[in-house]
Formats: sequence, structure tokens, C-alpha cells
Amino acid sequence: MGFIHEGVRFESELMNEAERLRDLLDGSMDPSELESYKEYYKLAERIYGSEALDEIGIISPKEVEEKLEPSGNSEFTHDVILPIPKSDLKEEILDTKGRTGRRRTFVMLVGVIGLILISSNIFVGIDSVLGLCEDTEKMGDVELVATPAVNGNTLTIFWSAKNVTIGEEYSITWDISQNGSQELVSSGGINMIANGNSFTHSTNATVQIEPYSYSSQLLLNGTIIATAGGSYESTQVSTMSTIQTTKLCEDNPRLKLTEIGNYKNIDSWGQVGEGEIIDGMLLVIFAFISLFGMTKKKK
Repeated sequence: MGFIHEGVRFESELMNEAERLRDLLDGSMDPSELESYKEYYKLAERIYGSEALDEIGIISPKEVEEKLEPSGNSEFTHDVILPIPKSDLKEEILDTKGRTGRRRTFVMLVGVIGLILISSNIFVGIDSVLGLCEDTEKMGDVELVATPAVNGNTLTIFWSAKNVTIGEEYSITWDISQNGSQELVSSGGINMIANGNSFTHSTNATVQIEPYSYSSQLLLNGTIIATAGGSYESTQVSTMSTIQTTKLCEDNPRLKLTEIGNYKNIDSWGQVGEGEIIDGMLLVIFAFISLFGMTKKKK
């Protein structure tokens, strides 16, 4: 039975070969079959000539194998490999270069803008342009007056705060001494919310040895905004009242970057021409970013 099957298979192959040969001679063979079988291609090349085969677009089996080699595919395929049009490839390359160029330009701009902002804050002050800082109190707005009074061995100090902001919480702290500030007899403080544009407070201290002296401060949000002090002696009374105006926004336009979250507080601002470690670090970082954006990628 095995010989019969082999004979039938061999006879079928001969018939197939005869049909292919007939198709080749009458010109009806599929071009893909010529590209697949070297023998038929060589026979067609002798009959019709290689130029005629090239004109109708038939590729030799050798050329087909060479095209398949770069892909690493050793199996034969009938798929037609279409080359990428040169114009499309050029457009793709130009588009890629354009995107890369735009990214580098953006990076460079980020670095340059960062350098300008940090440098401007150090040497000019960002508050000079944006006006973000808020003065706690303007010069001369708030005044603290302390008045002493003695009744026997009791020294009473009366304080009067003027031109305060309604609704703000203020603090008054004091120290009272006797014997020419040699002995501290009273020290304390009080917090008060201003219900009007002024408020008063008083305190008593037991004293024995003149002269008596006292000093006090008016604070807003922990910042001294006015002071008042003086001394008392039976023959002479002297008082002193001053307004603390050591720090204003107009004199401190540089924002401290470490305090940027609390930029409304006067303590978050400093004088121009000075800098902190973070300012130097940011200048170096933005300079590096700018140089990276300006550097062209080597081809």
C-alpha cells in the first residue's frame, strides 16, 4: 500500500509540474511562482529575457532572499515589501527634529526666566513690582503712652494705646523696678483685642525705694510696634514713648524664598543685595537648565 501512495503522490507532482511548465510557456504563470522557484525563473529568463521580466516587475528569487535577510526571517513569504517613500521619510525626520527643537527651546526659556526672577528678587526685590508684602503698622500710626502715679507704697502705671486696628489682638509687656532699676518688683503682660482705635490698661506694683523705673512694649503678632518707659522720683517724673519702626516693606522688598508660604508677614522680607543659600542653589540650577536647552544634540 505504501508503494501505491508514493506512486500516486509522485504522479500528482508530475502533473503539477507539467501544469506549471505549460503556464510558463503560454505566459499565464503567476509572477509570484517565478519568484519562488529558481528553476522556472531561469527557464523564463532564457525564453523571454531578463529585461522583459524586469519590465513586468518580476524579482529574481535571489533578490527576494536578499530582501528577507535583514529581517532575520528565513522562511519564504509572498508578502510584498513596500519601501517607505523618501518624501514621507524626510517629513518624519523633519517633524522629529522640530519636536526636539521645541522641547529644547522650552527648557532654555524655563532656565532663563528662572534666572531673571531669582536675580531680580536679589538685586531689585520682587515686592517692588508685585507689592505682596504688608506692613504690620505704618510709621506713626500706633502710639503707646505710659503714665506713672504713686500712692504711698503703690506704683500704678497707666498705658494708653492709640490708633490701633479694630479687631486685631495686641499685647502689652512690662518690667517695673525700684532703687534705680536695681530690683525688679513686677514683670508681666496682657493680651487685648482692640474694640476701637484705642485702648487703655493699668497695673499696680508695691515699691519702697526710689527711684522707680518701668519699661513696656506694645506688640502685634509677636512684633514690637511701639515702646514706652520712664522713671519716677518724688521730686521728678520722666517718661518716654517711642514707636518701633525698624522694619517696613518699602525698605525690605526682597522675598525670603524659605518663607514664601508666609509672604504677607514683614519678617518674610529682607533688604536687596543680600541672598541666602537657596538663592545661590536656584541660580546654579537655572543656569544649568539654560545651558542644557541651548546645547544642540550631536548628530
